[in-house]
Amino acid sequence: MVLVWEPITDLPPDWQTLTDGELLPLLQFWNDQRADLEQSGALSNFSQRLAREWSIETGQIEGVYDIDRGVTQTLIERGIRSDLIPTEPNQKPPELIAAIIQDHYDVLEGLFQFVRGERDLTKGYIHELHAALLGHQETTVVMDQFGKLFEARLLKGRYKERPNNPKRPDGATHQYCPPEQVDSEMERLLQMHAEHTRMGVPVEIEAAWLHHRFAQIHPYQDGNGRVARALASLVFIKAGWFPVVVTRDDRPRYIDALEVADEGDLRSLTSFLVDVQKRALFQAIQAAADVQDVRTVDEAIASAKRVLAGPAKSLDPIVWVKAKTIADRLMRLADQRTNEIVSTLKREISRVRPEFKFGTYQSTTAFRLTDTRLGFRANKSVYDCSQIIYVESNEGNTWIEIQAHGIGSKFRGLIGIAASFTGFIGTEPLGTQLASKEPFQVNYAESYESAERRFRPWLEESLTNALTLWRKSL
Repeated sequence: MVLVWEPITDLPPDWQTLTDGELLPLLQFWNDQRADLEQSGALSNFSQRLAREWSIETGQIEGVYDIDRGVTQTLIERGIRSDLIPTEPNQKPPELIAAIIQDHYDVLEGLFQFVRGERDLTKGYIHELHAALLGHQETTVVMDQFGKLFEARLLKGRYKERPNNPKRPDGATHQYCPPEQVDSEMERLLQMHAEHTRMGVPVEIEAAWLHHRFAQIHPYQDGNGRVARALASLVFIKAGWFPVVVTRDDRPRYIDALEVADEGDLRSLTSFLVDVQKRALFQAIQAAADVQDVRTVDEAIASAKRVLAGPAKSLDPIVWVKAKTIADRLMRLADQRTNEIVSTLKREISRVRPEFKFGTYQSTTAFRLTDTRLGFRANKSVYDCSQIIYVESNEGNTWIEIQAHGIGSKFRGLIGIAASFTGFIGTEPLGTQLASKEPFQVNYAESYESAERRFRPWLEESLTNALTLWRKSL
């Protein structure tokens, strides 16, 4: 099977439908928080850590090197240093790995400078990105006319001279743009991107489109994925957001989203990029609580004051009341939907298998997901609400839970909602599994009507996933 290359296409006529608009009010929320995080020093600390993560993971997911999670976390915490990278068999030397990661880090720094300079995106600048990202990579594997692989000198900042059509694991060949048409396709890409900027295309749509169409062209012999993520990051940075950090854990969803985009639908990739931004936002908000070690009572009190006070706007009690009111209403929708599901389960299953008993109840969180699984640190002291479906049978008991928690101080006005599945088969615990693809966020800057439009499909998908986990446990 061959996935035939076709010239890149513009956004579809209905491009407005590619996003639910979640990021626009969330950007208002982020801008409200930014000044306080800058003043406390939390934003600088967080941005540096995020930049290191971006620099490591953008090469990790491409197989440029293989660094385990523990070393990755150490490098994020302590800096990009070769002495923190162990020597491993069949791996590049630690000094070279550190140099490659530093190249990535320097490119990200350059993206921020590019934005501050208000430069237009050009072919020349993309060449600069490519050459800088691959500064310490001298060769790449290419295929000759007979289908044999060999190592050739890498052209840095220059378009490919040979086809680069890789074979996928399923045996299919993915054709990218032929070398002789790369320059004209890149010209079209930049012309359409400039037009999108004039049209005011939402940042998440434009980042997804630019990333995917660049990847379709695949203009360089190697390093195209890293350049694509740098370009998507540039779009978000210009809009006041974060770099696009795609981690090794994200890779399956990321690749799936790109393949769906290959079939003409950018929704999955757009949604993925939105979730990446939300994750970074959750982490940035949490950073306010972790900005520095304290050594004295006065420093401890000052640190607590920063966490509690937040920015001037969020000190207004109305801000928290609005976020809580929206969350309360959404959880009532969850209550209504879970009761509808239980009625169906009783009608369809209990009649033929009476030993299965179903019900619902509301509670504070019974089965808390870990902070790692949630993507944020849950603050149950400011908001903690849960809607639970329980299943009792002779084999064991299981629970599906929609759980809502505060994120950070309540004065931040941010609440997260996640879905989980857990239980016991006999006396054997199943563990608590995440059923929602990504946590749902509630913030004071979004209207209830907008939040509800997003919440209903999120809830339906999460409950479907949870019921599937239950069925697989039977």
